[in-house]
Formats: sequence, C-alpha cells, structure tokens
Amino acid sequence: MAVTMDEIKGFLESNDLKYHYDQEHEMIVLVTDDEDSTYTHFLRAREDGDIFEWQMQILDENNDMLRVKEHPYLRELLIHLLYLNYNTKFGTWEYDPNDGDVRLAIEIPLEDAKMTQKQFDRIAGYMFGTADNDAEGIMEILETGKVSKDDDEEILKAMLALLEGENSFSSDGI
Repeated sequence: MAVTMDEIKGFLESNDLKYHYDQEHEMIVLVTDDEDSTYTHFLRAREDGDIFEWQMQILDENNDMLRVKEHPYLRELLIHLLYLNYNTKFGTWEYDPNDGDVRLAIEIPLEDAKMTQKQFDRIAGYMFGTADNDAEGIMEILETGKVSKDDDEEILKAMLALLEGENSFSSDGI
C-alpha cells in the first residue's frame, strides 16, 4: 500500500493540523479559514492507498458548500476555472453541473511508491496557499462578474473571445 490513512493522519499531526477522521467514509475532514473565506478539506487514500486524493471546497457565508449552479456569473467563473487549470502544475478546479459545487481536487497516483512527508507538505502548501489565492478570485467573480485587473486580464479576454468565436485567428494561420 502506497499510503494509509494512519500515515496521512501522521503527516497532518506533524504539521499541528487538527482534523476529524470519518471512519464510515474512510476520509479525513479538516476546516481551514482566513479573514476572507472558510474551506473544508477532504483527504482520502483510495484504491487501497494507490491514489492519494485531497479535495478542497469553498464554504459560503453560511458555512455551507459553495454552490453556483444558477449563479448569474457562472459563465465567467467557468472561464476563470479553465484559466486557473491552465496555469497550475497539479490540481484541478472542478465544477459539478449536477449540484453546482466548485472544488479544487488533487489526485496523486502512488502505485508502488510511498508518499513522503515532503510530498505531503508540498501538496498542503498548495492547498493552503495558492488555492486560497485562487479562491479569492473565484469569490470576486461571483460578487462582481470580473477578475481584478492584472497581467492576466488580456489572456482571460482572449479566452472568452475564443469561446464566443470572435477571434480573428484562423486554425490554418497558427
């Protein structure tokens, strides 16, 4: 087995992170927050430990899972999620069209390799740091329909134009 739930608990404990182990669903649940947002994290060892999975969901102002299925800025949000996925080395922002959940998911296939504390810490750093910054942009889009102006604004506009078929580039001109 590449990673066990006990090993994952040990990784969390070595970082002084408080968690709840849900034995019925064989997953670890932890909640983190900052001044802007609250997140729920779900950690699992799937397929007999051959796959390590960590999902993070943004909670709304009522501490419920953020659901955006009928949101007026859903289109802008989906474009932004695609852009975030394009710029990441690992991890995927996901949207579930059935219930409108938005989450960040990392699945690491370990197969015959053992997960190390160093690997776990890198994933945790991503989930607690970079993902938090991404979540701020997501919440901004849901509030305003726009992402703050930065270096990436033109790229987002170009992606939107491509989706709408408004670009002046042809496939044979590339």
